[in-house]
Amino acid sequence: MGLREDRVKIIPAVQEEILQHAREESPQECCGLLSGEREIITRLHRMRNILRSEVRYAMDPTDLFHFFKELRYCGYRHLGIYHSHPMSEAYPSATDIEQAFYPNCSYFIASLNCNCLPSLRAFTITGQAVMEQMIDIVTG
Repeated sequence: MGLREDRVKIIPAVQEEILQHAREESPQECCGLLSGEREIITRLHRMRNILRSEVRYAMDPTDLFHFFKELRYCGYRHLGIYHSHPMSEAYPSATDIEQAFYPNCSYFIASLNCNCLPSLRAFTITGQAVMEQMIDIVTG
C-alpha cells in the first residue's frame, strides 16, 4: 500500500469516541488505534497510555500484539492512530513526528485546548514530512 491520500474517511461514532476518550483521560493524553475496511475507519480500539503523561503517550506492547492479532483474525486493516493534546493544539509535536512508525496510517490528534469545542485533525507523517488530511465523515 502506498502513502495515504490527502483525505481520510471515518464514521461519526468513531470520531465522537476519540473526543470522548480525550475528555475522559484529560489532563493526561489518551491514545488508541483505528481500523476498518475499504479505507473507511469504522472501529476504535482504546489503548492505555502507559506513560500516564500530559505531554506524551506510549502503548503497551502486549496490547499492540493483541490488536494486530485481532486484525488478522477479523480481516480488518490498521488505518490510524489517535491521541490527545489536552493542553496544546491538534498538531503533531516533535515527539509525535519522531515516533510516527506507521507511514501508511492516518494520525488523529484531538485537542482540548479550547474553551469552546474540542478539535480533531488528521495527518500523514512520513519521515519529517507532515501533511494534514481532510476528515470525511461518512456512514458505514
